[in-house]
Amino acid sequence: MDSRELTLTAIEGIPDRVPFNPFIMHLAAAVDGIDYSNVYCKNAAVLAEAQMRFADSFGIDHVHVSTDAYREASAWGVEVDFSGHTPVPKKHLTMDDFDSVEEPDLNSAIRIQNRIEAVRLLSGKVGSKQCVVGWIEAPFAEICCLFGLMEVLKMARYEDWNERVSSLISRIMSIQNEFAEMQIEAGADVIGAGDSAVSQIGPKRFEEACLESTQGLFSEIRKRVPVLYHVCGNSSAIDKDGRDMLKLVADSGSSILDIDYQVDLHAAKQKVGQSVCLRGNTNTALLGDRAYSSAEVTSKIVECVEAGKPGGRYMYSAGCEWPWEPLELATNNLRIAKKLVDREGVYLR
Repeated sequence: MDSRELTLTAIEGIPDRVPFNPFIMHLAAAVDGIDYSNVYCKNAAVLAEAQMRFADSFGIDHVHVSTDAYREASAWGVEVDFSGHTPVPKKHLTMDDFDSVEEPDLNSAIRIQNRIEAVRLLSGKVGSKQCVVGWIEAPFAEICCLFGLMEVLKMARYEDWNERVSSLISRIMSIQNEFAEMQIEAGADVIGAGDSAVSQIGPKRFEEACLESTQGLFSEIRKRVPVLYHVCGNSSAIDKDGRDMLKLVADSGSSILDIDYQVDLHAAKQKVGQSVCLRGNTNTALLGDRAYSSAEVTSKIVECVEAGKPGGRYMYSAGCEWPWEPLELATNNLRIAKKLVDREGVYLR
């Protein structure tokens, strides 16, 4: 199997080996000395070339176009600050004025078109042998990008928080689906959906305010391609009424579920691993800190593969983005991970 076949086969079954699919963004730019915010995030050709070179150098089984969480938000009118190490909003929109904001034209949105062009370039150059992953924000993450996480969380003081959040999400859903569709038409094999904040609202609020819309969006996308749901943080909480966050995010309708290091992979495999392909989940702090020895890194990576591998439907990755500093340590640990996944991740036929 080539890299594309490995990744796509792992979604529903057992490939020849565990796909090696760490989430690489800053590191792809750093190894080539590329300014991340002002070049990698703005120049589709640079991003595509960096992803291809990096995947080839380190044996990664996919390439992707994720850079930051503010592509869609910028189309809605959020001004983005590129002066730091990664793009962030200068100022969020206000909820009171959102009804008067016109729905964006994605064909004229610069950052939207930039990402679509990156997908097109990757698909044209390596799409026959590597899985090309497009990217959007998941519904709850997107309203946090538009209005700010704290403003969204502060709405919890209202008894109708769920209805308010659901109303905001309903306004953006068509744009999210359109953005996904445009990337699919450009050649994306999979659409990733980032959710950096949803673990902070707990199972009850997720179920009542976000689950139905997330399922609806993913269902539409999955009519065309698989969906990767990237959930940051601890998504293993179970509330007093028995609502299980891990089961809820697994019930989102995604094809692949990224779980962060706070979630026990062995338990996740037992609980939801038959209903969704899991991807994860070595602690990124372990991979980018000189306080940890190579032996400790090796042990934890092998532990991940051993937990995720049985029965297929598993891809190896860190819990979130692979660290990029210190550069030499990050790349060395990536090479260690690749060697271990190749060795430990083979399925016997």
